[in-house]
This record gives sequence, C-alpha cells and structure tokens, in this order.
Amino acid sequence: MLRPRVRTAAAVVAVLYIGVQAFQDYVYRTLPTPTTPVEELLQGGEPLHVVRSAAMLFAIVGAVFVYAAVAACRVRARPLVGGVALACFYTFGLLELGLRSVELFWVQLQLPAEYAARPDPAIVERFTTFQAIQGALYFPLLLAMLIGSLAIVALAKPPPRIDRVLQVAFALNALRIAARMLTEYAGIAVFPSAAYEQLYLAIVVAVHAPIAYWFVRVR
Repeated sequence: MLRPRVRTAAAVVAVLYIGVQAFQDYVYRTLPTPTTPVEELLQGGEPLHVVRSAAMLFAIVGAVFVYAAVAACRVRARPLVGGVALACFYTFGLLELGLRSVELFWVQLQLPAEYAARPDPAIVERFTTFQAIQGALYFPLLLAMLIGSLAIVALAKPPPRIDRVLQVAFALNALRIAARMLTEYAGIAVFPSAAYEQLYLAIVVAVHAPIAYWFVRVR
C-alpha cells in the first residue's frame, strides 16, 4: 500500500489531468477545423495549440504516475497481474511521451516555421507521414492501456468495497479503448470519430474523477 501522501498526490494529479484535458477540449472547440493538410500543419504552430501540446506532454507523465500508483496499491496481493499492469502503463507512457514530444518539437514548432519560410510540398508530406506513423503506433499504445486497464479490473476485487469504484472506472476505460480500436483498426464503426470527439472529455471525467475519489477513500 502506498503512503497517504503519495495517494493524496495521485488524487490531485488525477484532477489536474482532467483540467488539462478540459483545456485541450476548449482549444479544439475554439480554433476552426482545418480542411486541408496545409491548414492543419500551420494551425499546429498556433500558440494556443503549442501550449495545449506542452500541457498534454506533462499531463501524460502525471497520468502514468496515477495509473502506476493504482497498480502499486494492489501489486502485493497479486504480483503477476500487478506486474502486467505496471508494465503496460509504462509502455503506454513511453510511447505516448515519444509521440507527443515529436509532435510538439518537430511537427508543431519546426515544420510550420519551415513551411512559412519556404512553402515546399515536401514539408507537408513529412507532416502527413508523421500522422500515418502516429496512427500505426497508437495501436500498441492503446493495446497496452487496454491490457493494463483490464488488469486493474482484475486486481481491484472487493473487499474493500471502495474498489468497485476503481473497477467501474477502468472497465469504462477498457471499453472506450476497445471500441476505438475496433473502429480505427478493424473498420467496425463501434465508436465513430465524430461521436468520440464529442464524448471524449466526458469519458475522461467519468474515468479519472472516480480514480481520484478512490485514492482519497482507500485504506
């Protein structure tokens, strides 16, 4: 079991993560939707988008801390399942941080400046190539989070009764990821992009608010 200060810190970080996701949702809803790759490339260099990406980069570090703390609270009871959860969350974190770092420092800070100085179609091609690679790497990233979420569902078996909150939160997260993977990679329109974008923030709150509550209440 983690120390009370660590659990309190994890609860605070979970709430802050919701705040960063709310800011990201605000940015996406405020800025106009790009209609061409060039517009999307140039919009990525807008200050609001750069701030959003930087905030999300740090938020991912916090999210991995929260998920790992959840697994650490139950790893003694079931070391194998807990170890799988920790490995999956760290894999998720490494892939997500790598992708977001490249996106921020190369795609958003470097490429738009290069294109503004010299509108070369090759720069746009680099941008679209990154998007294709990003989409491919999101498969192992999402798979790692899916397995980790299912492992937490298995770990959080009541008693204590408060663990039911944790089970519901991570079960919802696993369901979200499974639906998106079926839609994006299997071509089965379980959770289309338009609906996903509209509901994403609500799902983030529905998953991470109970996790924060669990950290406060668990003993």
